[in-house]
Amino acid sequence: MSETFVHHGAMFSYYSAKTRAYLSYKQIPFVEGYDVPVLTGRIKEATGKVMVPVVETPEGELLQDTTVIIDALEKRFTAQPILPSDPVLLMITRMVEFFIDELWICTAMNSRWNDPVSTAFAFGEFGRCFTAGQNLDDAEIQVIGERLAGRMQTYMRRMGVSEPKGQSAVKELFQQASLALNKVVGANKFAFGNRPCLIDFCLYAGYYAHHYRDPGAAISFLKSNTPELCYFIDNLHAAQCLPVDGDLMVSDSLIDYLRLVGPVSVAYAAGTFETLNDYIRKNGTIPLNSESLASDAALDPVELVFDGQQFTKVSSAYTAWKLQRVLEVFDGMSSSDRARALQLAEKIGWDSVLQMSPEFGLKREGYQIELV
Repeated sequence: MSETFVHHGAMFSYYSAKTRAYLSYKQIPFVEGYDVPVLTGRIKEATGKVMVPVVETPEGELLQDTTVIIDALEKRFTAQPILPSDPVLLMITRMVEFFIDELWICTAMNSRWNDPVSTAFAFGEFGRCFTAGQNLDDAEIQVIGERLAGRMQTYMRRMGVSEPKGQSAVKELFQQASLALNKVVGANKFAFGNRPCLIDFCLYAGYYAHHYRDPGAAISFLKSNTPELCYFIDNLHAAQCLPVDGDLMVSDSLIDYLRLVGPVSVAYAAGTFETLNDYIRKNGTIPLNSESLASDAALDPVELVFDGQQFTKVSSAYTAWKLQRVLEVFDGMSSSDRARALQLAEKIGWDSVLQMSPEFGLKREGYQIELV
């Protein structure tokens, strides 16, 4: 049996960058696969959805969702661990994972689908992936890509970027957060110091596929204003070359970044718990297909403000499950570690979240989120 894993993903996929960089850094042998018949056939039949990334193990097991994939592979490949042993650093990692995976994606959708240059490029990318092996000219590929990308564009309203007001708020979030992160990372400089951890793969994925790879205004801003962040992104794209040893710590610049994105993250966290609590009280269960932003059963949008500008973002039981993982790290700490965690959380505005007591418990069973 081959010991090679298959990473079913795509270069234009927001979340695929996270697992691709992780596999490279861990030097886990893998090949990249984007086979549409496999995605719409065997993978959809097993997982219930056509989504990337999915990692297929040599034994044929299909791991879906970046969080689940990395959790499973960390148990299997224990060398070069990417989770910090310090529980406070692990808590920060889960906070950033929640922010990047669940909220920062608004900035990615805005930069791709509200910028004509990036949109045209994305149409071509979608078309080439879905017509591989067919003898079509560029114009035909572009038309097919535009039709296929239409589904992704329907997410814009749920991301709060279908109207100018939301677009302005999210653009401001992107620019200010990027400038702050530029002071945290750089050449041989990672979020916690001089070696990468999971937090770095999360941050990298938040930029690579949309802001950094698509041509347009976002990459122009980054190249003109955030040279250290660009160096970091380039480094993570060659993650197999990165250092595996080094001390980990929380820098003042990282605290400044977390303080900047803290209020909007906390508002989204509180709104997620509130809307899901209300849904469960009314229905006795959670929304079906709650991992999918395309689901009609998604929760009501959460009202958010960044730098005085308003936008909204839908939430889901999956979002709540990601947030629950932050609380699980905090709840599992010793009393001394919890004191350290609360002290740091107060600096970045997360202390109120750590003291929340949601009325529900969630678990991921198979490929779905379920109510405990």
